[in-house]
Amino acid sequence: MKKLFYLLSFIILAGFALFIFILNYKEKPAGCGVKDPVFICGTSNGVNSEEAFLGKSIFKANCAACHKLDKNMTGPALREMGKKYDTTILIKFIRGEKSLIKSKDYNSPCVNFPKLSDKDISDLLHYTN
Repeated sequence: MKKLFYLLSFIILAGFALFIFILNYKEKPAGCGVKDPVFICGTSNGVNSEEAFLGKSIFKANCAACHKLDKNMTGPALREMGKKYDTTILIKFIRGEKSLIKSKDYNSPCVNFPKLSDKDISDLLHYTN
């Protein structure tokens, strides 16, 4: 008789626990299987400074139609462009200074951005580096 009592008690408790679990279970929404990374202390999100963050928005608004950071498209990849060329030359090139194209050293057609300030271009170079 005691064994039956313990068995029934166990079944009732297990059923109650299962019932509570089912009530609290929340189904996760279907996704594409790619999770957004969770950045914890000591990890990097790729944009480490305020200048690079601002440069990313400038890049997306002005450059991303023709360029990517690490892959050639219509224009060349722009990763570490500030390390390859002098900053003053890049500023002149981005603004479309005719003397660079006439010199044939930088004989590549590119959309000019004369309205970008020196700070905007500096932020853009922080992002690409």
